Amino acid sequence: MTTGWDVRHGLVAATAVKSTEIVDALGVLDEKALGEPSHLPGWSRLTIACHLRYGAEALCRMTEAAIAGQPTSYYPDRREVQRSQTLRPLPAESPMDVVTSLGERSTELDRAWRTVDDQTWKIDVVEPRDNPDLGTIELARLPLLRLTEVEVHGSDLGLGLDDWSELFVRVALPMRLEWINTRRSNHRDFDADLDGSWLIVATDGPIYKVTVKGTRVESRPAESTSSARATIEASSRDLLALMVGRRLRHDPGLSGDIEFAEAFRRAFPGP
Repeated sequence: MTTGWDVRHGLVAATAVKSTEIVDALGVLDEKALGEPSHLPGWSRLTIACHLRYGAEALCRMTEAAIAGQPTSYYPDRREVQRSQTLRPLPAESPMDVVTSLGERSTELDRAWRTVDDQTWKIDVVEPRDNPDLGTIELARLPLLRLTEVEVHGSDLGLGLDDWSELFVRVALPMRLEWINTRRSNHRDFDADLDGSWLIVATDGPIYKVTVKGTRVESRPAESTSSARATIEASSRDLLALMVGRRLRHDPGLSGDIEFAEAFRRAFPGP
């Protein structure tokens, strides 16, 4: 039987593998290619490299603080002040310096997580009261958040890293569907005028019923026979892409109120 430890170990290992693939893919590019646009609107490949580097630094710091029993935040100086600074190289830093340090920070994070035992993973990461962002979560949630970053942004680079691992898709889809109960969007504007429910059917995985009424959300496991205003059916991989605001490989099957089905992205712009 697969245990929670087995899954966490797999997430940490998969994160290390994808991080290495990203650093290797970026490392063979020249500065011009690093500065070219990625598939993520408004972001270059270098922007993504900077973002992933900061994420490794932040999660390593948050891991150490949580274990020490100290409050910690992804953006200690607040998201609205600090985030833009993390998306560009440091003064006098070259694009290749960014790629090199991305590799170094990723290795440091991997080392930190490989020393965490099963009991310690249960510790809560608690934010300062005056600087909320992710909310209080178990330390064990951080590896999946990091794997999401490297898998999704790896595909954003446009360097042939488009395949998401089976483990990532299997674990991340239900997490994303559950998470919208408390974290509707990643600081993005969403349509608060929608009212109704979607049946989200993975052809190779879970089924959820997601209901919205204004700003209120309920997302719960469901049966395929559950009633809903609209049904969205696709592979687990494509439903995860829908949840994180990325392009689906195949058009989903839509039924019921088609216009409402198509409005799902407006309700949950992701990631």
